[in-house]
Amino acid sequence: MNWEAAGAIAETIAALGVVVSLIYLANQARSEARATTVANKLASTKLLTDFMDPLIANPELMDLLMRGRTGATLTEVDRYRFSNMCLKAFWFFSAIQVQLRMRMLSDEDWTEAQAVLRFWLDGPGVRAWWRNGARTRFGGAFVAFIDDEIGRIEASAPAAT
Repeated sequence: MNWEAAGAIAETIAALGVVVSLIYLANQARSEARATTVANKLASTKLLTDFMDPLIANPELMDLLMRGRTGATLTEVDRYRFSNMCLKAFWFFSAIQVQLRMRMLSDEDWTEAQAVLRFWLDGPGVRAWWRNGARTRFGGAFVAFIDDEIGRIEASAPAAT
């Protein structure tokens, strides 16, 4: 065997090694992407369930949420508690909206999050809280996003007679 043939065989083996390495790296990247998607889903679910657990465990908090959502008259203390409850919920929505903007959220996960967001925004008390100063506590992209969601909700509401 001459040196040229040996060199050609070595180059072929090296090229095959590169191809095998690229295939391996592509598989690793896909696995990492799936793991990241699962981790993001678990993290966002934990944020929501951590928020919901006290509401489930404490009927007084759930009552406050329901009264606040409808726009019922609240005592000053309850108004602050409801406002803080809304802030905490909207921080969750803000985090979800960032994931949506960055295309890190699947359509299915967005559908689930949007259903929870709509529950909140369907409440006139929440919309009043948003318009009466809460919107100044968030970034412009999130404010525009929530304002758009509120606009859709109000446009689809039946006209008052």
